[in-house]
Amino acid sequence: MKKIILLCLLSLQLISCFNSRETARREKTSNNPFFAYNFGGLENLPPAQQIKLLKDNGYDGITLRMAEAEHVVAFNDFFEVVKKTEGFKIYSVFVRYNFADSEEDRNRWKAVVDIIQNRDIDLWFIFGKQEIGVDDEKVEDILRNVVDYSASKNVSVTLYPHSWCYFETAEQSLPMVKKINHPNLKLAVHTCHELKAGNAGRLPEIVHKVKDYISFVTIAGASKQLDTSSRKAMDATTIQPLEDGVYDFGPFLKALKKADFKGPIGYINFKIAKEPEDYLSKSLAEWKRLKNIYLNY
Repeated sequence: MKKIILLCLLSLQLISCFNSRETARREKTSNNPFFAYNFGGLENLPPAQQIKLLKDNGYDGITLRMAEAEHVVAFNDFFEVVKKTEGFKIYSVFVRYNFADSEEDRNRWKAVVDIIQNRDIDLWFIFGKQEIGVDDEKVEDILRNVVDYSASKNVSVTLYPHSWCYFETAEQSLPMVKKINHPNLKLAVHTCHELKAGNAGRLPEIVHKVKDYISFVTIAGASKQLDTSSRKAMDATTIQPLEDGVYDFGPFLKALKKADFKGPIGYINFKIAKEPEDYLSKSLAEWKRLKNIYLNY
């Protein structure tokens, strides 16, 4: 009888040990899932082909542009394919509120929120370029409306800083996020926009300042030096295939780990000249190398 009890106890210990290891393995692999924009040639392919390419190359998901009415219409095609694709999700959709646009275009965000409600998809919100008569008070009113409406639909909102726009960096976005002080509102850190703002040597400091409010981080390969001769040159030196970039993201990634950021990280593959079949696998391999070195929790 004692032998049977001992064997049972031993079996329970082994099962417990296995479960603990399995839980640890899942937690480790679920940290910082990696996804891509539907840019870099993907936008020229049907939704099913975009998702298959990303999934086959090891990406965890996608983010979708919702700038035009046609993008909203196409969303359901993406969603239906993603529902059938195990281990793959739509992490976010992004809209841009241009102050000079028509009322219909400015308020497209509401239709976007309606179609992503209760689907665990974030709304990334970009304010367009500064216009005469637009100030922080007006922007705050708009953003509060977006956040409150989105919260009623169970949609989280991320304020998306973007070069040459009202909010250009995470640091600049922080006061507004703090002022609105809503649990449904966070901000994103984009390496390309931070580099274009001249923050190449300050990324760890910026992460430390905004760490309590980060929902997403995005990254792309970059040059060591920013070419400021034109906007096109600035894009070209801050948005490259990850495998081609030479900028050292080590300090930035170390800062993310120190901040215990385990959330999703996106790949800004904007206007990459290579074909998706070429760069997607190489960029993911480079990301895995960086992750193993700097974000190995």
